Amino acid sequence: MRFAVYLWLTLGLSLTACAAGEIRPDFAMESDPELKIPEPVIGFQKKSKPLWLAALARPEADLQRLAAETIAQAHLFGVPELIEAAPTLKKIVTTEATHPVARFAAARALIALDATETAPDLFEVSQRHGADLRQLIEPALAKWKFEPIRRVWRQRLSAKDTRHRELLLAIHGLGESGDGSAVPLLLSLTHDSQRTSAVRLAAARLTGRLRDAELEVAAERLTQLTSATIVDRLCAVALLHQHSSETAQSALLRLARDREPSVAAAALTRLNAINHDLVLPLAEQAMQNDDAPVRQQGADAFVARPTPERIAVLAKLLDDPHPDLRGRVRDALFVLAKSPELDAAVRQSATNLLAGDRWRGQEQAALLLAALDHKPAAPRFVELLESTRGEVMIASAWGLRKLALPETLPAIFSKASRQTEIRLKQPSLPELDAQVAHLFEALGLMQHAPADPLLRSYFPKNGSLGELSRSAAIWGLGHLHAGQSDEPLAVQMVGRLTESSAAVPFESPRVRWASAVSLGRMLAKSQVPLMRAYLGPKVMPDSTSLAIRWAIHELTGELLPDAEPSIVSKSGWFLEPLDEDE
Repeated sequence: MRFAVYLWLTLGLSLTACAAGEIRPDFAMESDPELKIPEPVIGFQKKSKPLWLAALARPEADLQRLAAETIAQAHLFGVPELIEAAPTLKKIVTTEATHPVARFAAARALIALDATETAPDLFEVSQRHGADLRQLIEPALAKWKFEPIRRVWRQRLSAKDTRHRELLLAIHGLGESGDGSAVPLLLSLTHDSQRTSAVRLAAARLTGRLRDAELEVAAERLTQLTSATIVDRLCAVALLHQHSSETAQSALLRLARDREPSVAAAALTRLNAINHDLVLPLAEQAMQNDDAPVRQQGADAFVARPTPERIAVLAKLLDDPHPDLRGRVRDALFVLAKSPELDAAVRQSATNLLAGDRWRGQEQAALLLAALDHKPAAPRFVELLESTRGEVMIASAWGLRKLALPETLPAIFSKASRQTEIRLKQPSLPELDAQVAHLFEALGLMQHAPADPLLRSYFPKNGSLGELSRSAAIWGLGHLHAGQSDEPLAVQMVGRLTESSAAVPFESPRVRWASAVSLGRMLAKSQVPLMRAYLGPKVMPDSTSLAIRWAIHELTGELLPDAEPSIVSKSGWFLEPLDEDE
């Protein structure tokens, strides 16, 4: 057990944390070469802002509304210095004669501009001009930590006639502001069976966030009721959100066995947060629950405290019906396999699933074993190329490309050839396109010369063949002929690259990109003039232009200027200048 704790602390592992390193069947051509398109910059017409400010100052309600809405949207889009509109917006909000729709739009614009200096005015107006305005303004006041409104919120909690929406608004506002003085009122709402479930749960959750001790008795009171409902039990868990005492742990352990999955999942989540050891006795049973969140909490405990025996149990979730859960378990097992004490257990468990007949387990095991570079899985990958499930077809093809074993090349070539024959006779399915693309990448990277005619057959534009496999074929030919001069092949590639944009059907940018990259890889210097002509006077911020820039550098050593970021501008504002900015 000491080893397991050490491993957990060293790897910092959790199912949630694994998402960043997700194993997926990516394409080698996506990163070979790695070409980064510069981030676009925001562009706008400088003459627009004066028009909007002028419209905002007009007395007509529709102009005020439209101008305020435009200012809010433009600020979010990135137009700078719109805070200049705040004084006029404030005047619209506070003037008694303002039309309600204009007042609402102006208040929303002030909030979008984060005009915190207008908080007192917004507060006063929100209390005089209706519930809809309060729903808009009060969350902003909570975010801005505007203290005077807290008294209003506390009064609402104690009043019997507070409307449902405004009661929830007060609870959320007090939560955002972190007002611990409201805890007694919140507890009263939590225990009030006459209140709605939404109000009770919101009150309990806020109380649990505000207090990290002394709520055990309140939680116990909710669970000991002879008629305790699901809401009662959920509220009990929520109250213990930050509690770690032995009494709290005992209560949570009881709730973790609850027949209602939402209650059990919430209790297990808190127990895992306190100490994963608390969940271990319940973990295996939890992983058999019908509810995915409950299964995930059981898996979290085993991931945090792994042993070879627990790996075998955990790996069964690679066949889980819930796609997110089986993916997270797969990624967790990949990290756990970095430990010498667990590596064999991970590989054996995945191999067992790969040998089975359940497609989910086959897919996830293939992805895991390929990511682990588990060479013994190759024969089974070859068998699974014939699967009728698209997910398994793709995972096994990707796996063979990752393992890169020369002895699998005949099988890879055979499958790619047979799939091509099928696709030429009937419309292609997306999974066939992806599978063949992975197979072509494998053939190119391992320089399988017999594949040359097959890869060349993907040059013509044919809707049945698909852009993924067409681009992979051309990219693969670049690897197959790397450093070699093949003029007929280079002519075909530059033809794909430079074909007129008016051609019907339009050539895929992915195919153009692959053609440029392969020209550079094949040292096709004779095609540089055509590539320069197609590129034009400057490098544009798109994949094809960047690929040509890369290829010309590979062929001549010349480093062309970097691509300038594209300018993203928005049009269609309610008022725009007639003439363009200089």
